[in-house]
Amino acid sequence: MVSGPTILTHLRNLTQYLDQFPHQENAYFEQLIGMAFSEVLYLPFCTIDNDNAAVEHRVIWQGSDQSGCLSPAPGGKPDIIVYCYGFYLVIEPTLKTGANQWTQEFASAVRHCSDFVKVHNASAADVYTLLVTPKLYEDTYESLRRHPRTQYKFVPLQTDVLREILKTSILALSIRHLDLRRFFNRVPEYIKESSTLPEFHKRCEEGIEVWQKEVLKQEKDAFIGIKSYETIRKTNRPAVSVGEIFENLLKDSLVEEYLTLLGETVDIREIETILKQQSLAHIAGRTIQDELLFECVPYVDFKGRALRVIKAVQSVGQ
Repeated sequence: MVSGPTILTHLRNLTQYLDQFPHQENAYFEQLIGMAFSEVLYLPFCTIDNDNAAVEHRVIWQGSDQSGCLSPAPGGKPDIIVYCYGFYLVIEPTLKTGANQWTQEFASAVRHCSDFVKVHNASAADVYTLLVTPKLYEDTYESLRRHPRTQYKFVPLQTDVLREILKTSILALSIRHLDLRRFFNRVPEYIKESSTLPEFHKRCEEGIEVWQKEVLKQEKDAFIGIKSYETIRKTNRPAVSVGEIFENLLKDSLVEEYLTLLGETVDIREIETILKQQSLAHIAGRTIQDELLFECVPYVDFKGRALRVIKAVQSVGQ
């Protein structure tokens, strides 16, 4: 499985990536979108060749990958299905442009969604049909705006928005599936509120920025805790002052990107609180300047406590 940062690079340089596979662009685009959602949602990625129905939550690309020779998903069914925690994604990626985008690709998504609801005996409210494309065309947008399918949730998603979703998931280490569902619930509202395609794009751009801040805000303590833990480990010393941890965090490009997107800063007092609350390190003393010294909690200790928390949650019931 390709790593999240590599998938993100391919999405950023999509044309360059797909140009490597002449006459197979559609298959590689479908596969890339499936792998992106696998990474975003931290779910196993399967193809039609190795799908395992015993795995309840997974991403299935219904194309084929036989010894590196890719075939796109066949017609008549969704290209990608994602079994999320509590809801489903039916994904239709396409490279088609102009009027062909709706008539030859996305129009069939209505039937695919209806069939999926019937076959899985699912509530239509729990099924999101994602129309993924590098560029959303006017005919597609107007069809969704003028003829809303109120019984189903259609979410047009350009790859630049998917890039931001994936980037957020990588930075935040993980996102809750319900966080992604919250954003997908907003997109149909952006369609209703917009009278033109450029206006819709603007609302999506603003919406993804708001969503990113919401996700990064709730994951900030975990992120700063892990990066602080990493800083202590890299020194190869028994204990490190909080001032040194702070200085190293300010030099970390990922920390800079995270805080820039979030629109916040971090200070020494916050690092002290996070390390103690996240139980990643304990106080080992003070420096002669009266700064706290922190020593890493051993990994096996952290893992054992995490497993006990998981067991306690399981005992409450699902």
